Amino acid sequence: MSRNETLDNQLIALGGMNVAKLKERFFELYGFECGATNAIGLRNRIAYKLQEIYLGSLSDEDKALHEKLAEKDPAANLNFNDASLRPVARGTRLRREWKGKTYEVIVRDDGSFEYNGEIYRSLSSVASGITGTHWNWKKFYGVK
Repeated sequence: MSRNETLDNQLIALGGMNVAKLKERFFELYGFECGATNAIGLRNRIAYKLQEIYLGSLSDEDKALHEKLAEKDPAANLNFNDASLRPVARGTRLRREWKGKTYEVIVRDDGSFEYNGEIYRSLSSVASGITGTHWNWKKFYGVK
């Protein structure tokens, strides 16, 4: 059986797994327990990881291309100086405990976010940097 067939079979098998089985598979692949209880979200994250394992992750060249495309995307470049678009008020300190360590992010005056001395354009990118996987910033920081 080829690598692609093996991957296809594993992706198909995800469709028949309940949440408990999906959580077990998630732990096998990521090495930590997930907080998610949504079967669709779990299937998507597991499928992504399986594809990364079998097909490889993005090359540095592809990552650079994605960044370049994102810079031109109006949705990726919202003006957080506009109070109606700003997710949280300037000066806010968001704290989150993750795997026994507390992380703090500060909302800067220009609408960017500072974490660990580095500046980020979005809270989702900070959360992704902390966890190594994509997170919705509202879920990660508990903001409603």
